[in-house]
Amino acid sequence: MNLEESIRQIVSEELDKRDQSSKLTPQDQFCKEKNLSRTTVWRARRSGQLETVTIGRKVFVNESQFGKK
Repeated sequence: MNLEESIRQIVSEELDKRDQSSKLTPQDQFCKEKNLSRTTVWRARRSGQLETVTIGRKVFVNESQFGKK
């Protein structure tokens, strides 16, 4: 394996990690997985501690931002 192939492999692995870390999860599923109440998540959203995306009436949580602020 030459240097160019090694670099391509490393870059490919890093891109795969990045794609997994920016996963959007529906708020209901997020609450169930993390064992949190909807009220707790709403308070975190309101205070800016939790990054969310709203598509129509559905709220999605960006899991990569959870617990980082």
